[in-house]
This record gives sequence, C-alpha cells and structure tokens, in this order.
Amino acid sequence: MKRKKNNRIWTGEFKLKVVEDILKNDLSYSQAARKYNFYLKSGTLNDTLPARWTYQYQLYGKERLLQTPKDYREYRAKRFPKLTEEDKKDYELRIRHLEMELEYTKKLQALIQKKKEQTKRNTK
Repeated sequence: MKRKKNNRIWTGEFKLKVVEDILKNDLSYSQAARKYNFYLKSGTLNDTLPARWTYQYQLYGKERLLQTPKDYREYRAKRFPKLTEEDKKDYELRIRHLEMELEYTKKLQALIQKKKEQTKRNTK
C-alpha cells in the first residue's frame, strides 16, 4: 500500500518573504533553509527550495511566487510582443553593422599580430 506524500504548501507571501530575505541580507540558500526550517522527512536540509524560489523571482518577478502552480503552468512561457516589420528591419541592420565591425576587428587583430611578428624577426 502506497503512502500519500504530505506536501507542505507555502503561500506566495511567505515565498516572497524568504526570497527578499535572501536577496537583501545576502543569505546563502543553506542559511535560508536553516532559518526557515526547510528540512526533508529524512532530516536533510532542503536548500533547493529557496534556490528555486529565488530563480523564479529573478526570472519572472514576484507575480510568479504569488500565483498558484495551476496558474503558472497554464502560462509557462513569458509572452513577448510580436515584432513589427520596422523593428525586424532595424534589428537586421544592427546585426549587419555588428558583423561588419567584427570582421574589421578580426582583420585589425591579424594585422597587429603580423606587425609584431615582423618586428620580432627584425630585432633578432
């Protein structure tokens, strides 16, 4: 007969309190786990929980911690606005400029290296 897991459920406000404590007081995840008594049934420290909450907070913001799991499973990915054609053209132009700049830098580095090698040969 399987025993049902008794998962503890924390409120969004509590999660937010833990994350803010970690970020403001520069606590490690282990220190936060000890402070807020995050222990597994086996007695080991569960420092992955505050780490996961902090990661979610930094990635999605405090709204994620205040949502229920059902809410954020429905909206897993952040919704980014669609780019207009004008924005696409602007980004393509920027990419072309950066590629040209990169090629110029590579050629310049090759010339500098060649010049250094020539001066080494001439000084010997």
